[in-house]
Parts: sequence; structure tokens; C-alpha cells
Amino acid sequence: MEKRETRRFPTDLVAECRTLGRSWTTHLRNISTSGCMVSCEEGALAEKDLLRICVKGLAAIDAEVVWKHRNHAGIRFRVPLHPAAMEHLGFELPDGTWGNVPSVARERPPVTPGLNGAIVKRIDQPAALEG
Repeated sequence: MEKRETRRFPTDLVAECRTLGRSWTTHLRNISTSGCMVSCEEGALAEKDLLRICVKGLAAIDAEVVWKHRNHAGIRFRVPLHPAAMEHLGFELPDGTWGNVPSVARERPPVTPGLNGAIVKRIDQPAALEG
């Protein structure tokens, strides 16, 4: 029996993929917090290719091809998806799933994209004005 670190969910989500000099629309055939399987033209991707995946409703996901077979490729996300992102896509994760996500995803400080894609600090309360 195959044992995976994270639960995979079958899906048919549409995604935009981009590599250096090429972009195309594809379908995700399964997804987990750590990666996915995509449909692709045979020979279109090679192992270790870097790509960016855009799924409607989520921030762009940077990833790497870890295997390929005929017209499918296995993709590992460079930073695992937060379980809330999976829930946003409509998948219910079992209790305790957050503990299985590698610590690099848990330790990232919250940031908000600003103008022109710059990262800005999030300020929840305005500072007191000095006068």
C-alpha cells in the first residue's frame, strides 16, 4: 500500500501554467497541500522544470516537476498550501492536518501584497498620532 504524507483529492480544476517562455491552460487531476498532478502534452515538461500554477481564487503557486509519464506530470509545490486554501477550493481536510504540513509553511509571517506586487507589512491598528 502506498503511503503519502498528505491526502490527495481527485479534481478537475482548471489552471494556468507557465514556464520560462511558455504558458498554457491545463487541468489538475488531483491536489494536496504539497502538490498536484496535471495534464500536459506528452514531452511538454521535463523533470525538475520550474513552473508557476494559477488556480482561480488562489495566489500563484511556484512548483517543480518531480515526475512525468505520458500526458501527466507530478508537481511539488515549493511552499505547501495552507489547509485554508484547500478548504477554499472545496476540499475538507481531516482534523489535525495542519500538524502534517511542513514547518516552513507554518512559520511564514503574514504578508499582504501591495501595489506593483511589493510586499508590505499588515497594520491592523493605526499608530497613535503624535502632536
